[in-house]
Amino acid sequence: MASYGSETPENALKLWLEANVQETGAAFKYALVGGSIFHFFKGLYRSPNGARLAGAWHAMGVNAPRVAGKFGAWFGLSTAVGIALGYARQKDDLWNPIACTTIPTVLLCMHRGRAATLGFASLAAGLTVAMELSGPIDFYF
Repeated sequence: MASYGSETPENALKLWLEANVQETGAAFKYALVGGSIFHFFKGLYRSPNGARLAGAWHAMGVNAPRVAGKFGAWFGLSTAVGIALGYARQKDDLWNPIACTTIPTVLLCMHRGRAATLGFASLAAGLTVAMELSGPIDFYF
């Protein structure tokens, strides 16, 4: 991230909005494609013999937008928390990405109860720590 003190509040807000819209849109697109593929094959497998293709198409159309909307909401909240934490703390360390994934997970899982929220938040924090500590991954193709 860039230095936080050198920006005007209007410029910082504009940069935040652009980043938030880009992250949320990208997450929605990727989840829509991935959810479509997953639910198409799931519907293909679970439909009766005479209507496999129609069942797969129906499952994809019903479930893929729901999955994409949830991913988009999570990434939008994650970006908002990340920018707010970076601006409030004035530093970019390991705690910012942990909070960026854990706080939206808690907010979006609270309706499931305490145990499920604690489990999903722990999973999100653990995966974030593992990814942050592993460093960048280079793919050579």
